[in-house]
Amino acid sequence: MRFFRRSLIALGVAATLPTLLFAAIAIFYFLRTERTQVETATLGRSFNVVTLSDAALRGDLGALNVLAASSYFETENWRAFFPRVRRILKANPQWTTIRLFDLEKGEEIFDLRRPFGAPRPAVLPDPGTAQLLPDSSGLVIGDVRQEGSEPLVYLYVPVRREERVRYVLAAAIRPQVFQDILTAQVPAGTVAALVDRNGNFLARTLDYSRLVGKPATRYVRDAMSSGKQGFYAGVTYEGLKNYSAFYTSAWSGWSAHVAVASSLIDASISWSFLVATIAGLGAALLAGVLVVLVVRDMTDRRNAEEALRQSQKMEAVGKLTGGIAHDFNNLLTAIIGNLDMIRTRVEGNERLRRLSDNALEAARRGAKITAQLLAFSRNQRMQLKPVDLRALFDGMSGLLRQSIGPAIEAEVEISPEARFVLSDANQLELAVLNLAVNARDAMTHGGKLRISSHPATELDVQDLPKRPYVELRVMDTGTGMSEEVLARAMEPFFTTKQVGQGTGLGLSQVYGIASESGGSLFIESEVGRGTTVRMVLPAASEPQVTQPALTRDSDSPTIPAAGSRSPAAILVVDDDRNVRRFVCESLGNLGYRVVETATGAAALEAMRGRRFDLLVADYAMPGMNGIEVARAAQQHQPGISVLIISGYAESAAVEAALGSGRLLKKPFDMSELATAVKEVLQPQ
Repeated sequence: MRFFRRSLIALGVAATLPTLLFAAIAIFYFLRTERTQVETATLGRSFNVVTLSDAALRGDLGALNVLAASSYFETENWRAFFPRVRRILKANPQWTTIRLFDLEKGEEIFDLRRPFGAPRPAVLPDPGTAQLLPDSSGLVIGDVRQEGSEPLVYLYVPVRREERVRYVLAAAIRPQVFQDILTAQVPAGTVAALVDRNGNFLARTLDYSRLVGKPATRYVRDAMSSGKQGFYAGVTYEGLKNYSAFYTSAWSGWSAHVAVASSLIDASISWSFLVATIAGLGAALLAGVLVVLVVRDMTDRRNAEEALRQSQKMEAVGKLTGGIAHDFNNLLTAIIGNLDMIRTRVEGNERLRRLSDNALEAARRGAKITAQLLAFSRNQRMQLKPVDLRALFDGMSGLLRQSIGPAIEAEVEISPEARFVLSDANQLELAVLNLAVNARDAMTHGGKLRISSHPATELDVQDLPKRPYVELRVMDTGTGMSEEVLARAMEPFFTTKQVGQGTGLGLSQVYGIASESGGSLFIESEVGRGTTVRMVLPAASEPQVTQPALTRDSDSPTIPAAGSRSPAAILVVDDDRNVRRFVCESLGNLGYRVVETATGAAALEAMRGRRFDLLVADYAMPGMNGIEVARAAQQHQPGISVLIISGYAESAAVEAALGSGRLLKKPFDMSELATAVKEVLQPQ
């Protein structure tokens, strides 16, 4: 019996020793992982600072590019160009001035900080910039420098004439905008900095006013020269020993550095040994449960960090796209509207009609591009309805063929069991076109593109809500992707194409559409063996009513019949003169009595002298926005109908604030305007 008891004890000890060892090792690695998580989170903050700073710079670049495309560079009427540039300056409060240089004559044509006058002999603010401009792809970012009593960063956009850079537009930006980005992205009390490509401070959480424009420490400069991102040990200006994560933008060359106290990193190593020993000796019976909890906690943390990182990327790009959407949609509204009016007045002149149709089609493609950007940024609400995949591909067959070219053989096969999905038809069409264009670019010498639909497998939908799903598969025989490229394929702005040939938004947009529809996206690829993209979407029942065609017949009439004319009085308020003229002229042609104003205050003043049946107001205007004007108008004249027109990116937010009014999204043509006005006035 004693031998048996001794054997049982030996067996228990033999079984306990591996458990103790496993528990000690598990806790040791858990604490080491905590250190890795601190490093990863800090590196994520530096990435966010750089991404948001680049987004702000790209927004500024868009505004400068609008000026650079002006016809004034053809007429050289700088006196007339001066007030227009001043309006752009007022719309960008972070800018201090805009300057125009003539490189050929070595003159500064104007500087908005001074009244317009005779050109002055001048050189560009940043030495060496003149050598960079001829080879630039559209933007040169200067170094942070002290100009007078204020630090500034200059952005330069070259304007080419006869294949050489003749003029240069320069905008001076206050670094305070990047200081605000930095302080918003790092916790209070953290030492962090944003530096330019030469290692000079653009922003810093400590002592910003004194150090902005001055060189950073050698640790910062050494880190920037060592690679794109990483973690390094150093000492701050204040003498604080730290570990810093840094990330450098490949586009702007700017680098963000976020510090973590050395004690937070070094102490975790000492504690890891101590706690591992204590845990191994004191928690033998709980070792198995502890390991499961540790592994589960690590997985949850990793998933949460990845979701946060992806969300912050989408937020940064959403700000970029939302900033340009309103102005771009205003331009397209004026273009589409006026082309539509021209088109209706050239009956009998086939050549002019054909030219106007071509221009109108190009403008509508521009509107699709804006919709694509808004779908990517997920600021535009998707209209989820049953979509017939067979009808979808029948309607876009011509556009699909034009997109991939004659060298690629295309095959579409829609399974009867996987024909209907729940999505937004227009956005789904854009997603398929994106995938087709990516496939075309991967098959430079021709190949085969196969698009098919199938019921989704259990493996693909295991992480989705329980319901039937359809897999839309796009396969090509192109060059394929390496593992490194495949891992980053859906990151915003990541692209393997040359500058100017791709934005890096295509697969990100497709992923956004699939997710918004309630599905997911999978990519399978191997170098030399092609790529397969599988978009999993919720299955839908066959709709009772046939869907309208996704493409619009450019030969269909766009002006309602004369019987739709009404003598109603309409008040139009829009700060964009071109859009306002188009709306007023269209409504006048339809027989309405129209009064136009440029601001909300002017609109309310016009209502004091007469009554109106309808208020047509733009949403995004300086001073009062369209919703505020509508509310004030209904107080002045209870019962007045409201139609809000908007090219604003946050369409869902506009609709939520609209109340009983109606929203007409820009861009639109005469027919859409007439229909919307008729629907709003119908109850009267």
